[in-house]
Amino acid sequence: MLKTISYTSKVKPGLSILSAEMLFKETVSNNVKHNITGVLVKNKHVFFQIIEGDSDLINQLFKKITNDSRHNNIIQLVNRSISSRSFSNFNAGYTVIEDSESIYELHDYLLKLNSIQAENSSLFLEIVEELLEAVQ
Repeated sequence: MLKTISYTSKVKPGLSILSAEMLFKETVSNNVKHNITGVLVKNKHVFFQIIEGDSDLINQLFKKITNDSRHNNIIQLVNRSISSRSFSNFNAGYTVIEDSESIYELHDYLLKLNSIQAENSSLFLEIVEELLEAVQ
């Protein structure tokens, strides 16, 4: 069974660039290894992540995420079973986004998903649009 979880959180004050880079490398490596697709967006002091994959793996990963000291104020937006993945075709399945140009690419991808009424696409699109407003 497939599952998706999406959340936002606040980047812990004082998180160094090196610590953030290590987090991003670790996230991509582990998620690719476990066939977890999705996206991690860092915009200023906010993380937004969508993860999707095997239900048990997603539950274990989210538990690990909630205990990670590099962020706080975690707000879970989506936690549900899904019938198919939305991000298997986005940048090789899992990506980290830190710049506004890449957020626009994600926005365009979500617009396409929304046009075919993909699961959760309208919610994800709304969140990414809020992130884009914060960039401007």
